[in-house]
Amino acid sequence: MRLSSIELQKATGGHWHKGMPESISGISTDTRKFIEGHAFLALRGPNFDGHRFAEQIVSKAHALIGDEQGAPLWEHFTAPQLRVEDTLTALGDIANAWRNRLSQTTVIAITGSYGKTTVRSMLSHIFNALGICTAATHANLNNLIGVPTTLLGIDESAEVALIECGISEPGEMGRLSQIVQPDVAVITGISEAHSSGLGGIEGIAREKRELISHLLPQGWCVFGSNVSQQFKGQDIPHTAIDMDTTDADVVQWKLEGQQLQLFTAREKATLTLSLPARHWAANIALSATIVLKYFREKTNRQTQQQAPQMMPNLQKIADTLSSWKAVDGRMATVIGANGITILDDSYNANPASMQAALDTLSQLTGHKTAIIGDMAELEYSAQAHADLDVSNIDRLILIGHEIQTLKTSHPEALWFKTTDRALEWIKANLNSFGDNHTVLIKASRSMHLDRIVRAMVSQEGIHAL
Repeated sequence: MRLSSIELQKATGGHWHKGMPESISGISTDTRKFIEGHAFLALRGPNFDGHRFAEQIVSKAHALIGDEQGAPLWEHFTAPQLRVEDTLTALGDIANAWRNRLSQTTVIAITGSYGKTTVRSMLSHIFNALGICTAATHANLNNLIGVPTTLLGIDESAEVALIECGISEPGEMGRLSQIVQPDVAVITGISEAHSSGLGGIEGIAREKRELISHLLPQGWCVFGSNVSQQFKGQDIPHTAIDMDTTDADVVQWKLEGQQLQLFTAREKATLTLSLPARHWAANIALSATIVLKYFREKTNRQTQQQAPQMMPNLQKIADTLSSWKAVDGRMATVIGANGITILDDSYNANPASMQAALDTLSQLTGHKTAIIGDMAELEYSAQAHADLDVSNIDRLILIGHEIQTLKTSHPEALWFKTTDRALEWIKANLNSFGDNHTVLIKASRSMHLDRIVRAMVSQEGIHAL
């Protein structure tokens, strides 16, 4: 990123104080990770004020960006200061200014109640394997701070940028869409995730649809399974690929055990999955659909002066995914103590993703244990937990207040009020798990079940499959 001081002022509507730098090559919001030569932007929250930390890095900063309330704390600094009305808004505005410079980059924005990180990971794996210079969201940087940070880190040489967009409050998706202005919008699926803050499933659908509100005029969107049903009666003024149809653009799939068949009207392909996971199969088909559409659109835009790029066939895409590995905490397979196979899906949970993980576990051979905890922020929480299907699972360990409702129909299950108490039992009974055991560990992030994953993994021999 490189923006002039005039471009920064125009983007934010702010004004410079104590001079103007020629340009800024980066924005940092965290003094602990500050990069010398960047501008420091002071964020403000209910329990913190970034303006108070500027003194730690001012000698390294090319400029400071603060709001009118906090910037007076900087009067004794000599560094140039851009004063804005709201620094979080300014961060998004600066990121949007840089996004507008990425004219040669296809920006693909991805959202959904489930699957967005996995689809982003799969797309990144495919594009990189096909020689496409690709930038992508790292870790969980998918909110009103993370998305601008990701955009600002994209080099102009990138051919594709994969931007994951997550929300927890009304209005966030509209703002993210405004910042990102995607060329392609992907909505993986809609279910009850954070529904208590978004007005139930209908509120979630309204928010997710906002991702296409700033789709560029020639842009297109892709809807995962059942998404279009949530948008009935709503006008979609863009080319939309619906994964529930049998259109020629859609990659269909069929999973038998771990053997995945992919097919379109023109092609067929096969792939062996490491787990019999139907949600992986759906995400692979979705990702393959996006990649094929991307190359078709790219071919259509090429002029006679441009060297043609080889269009990958469906089997080539399937072959690249043979080396794809799940993101940590999202159904990643890890070998733990005593040879236990751990399905680490501890990063987060909602009813759809929880059921998908349980269904995958139920298809495996050997002894199967599910260690599952509360799914947070659900509108009808008790019912959502009670409705989970845990068929064909040998041992059920429940953690948390909400998931206790599942014990009513499964009295044989072990229940622990807190993760700490569950940890005590697991450490004391680790020998009850052996090398023919598969253990699924999943709950909302607030339950911190990643601590259980670490406790069950041998520190000497940890390795992922």
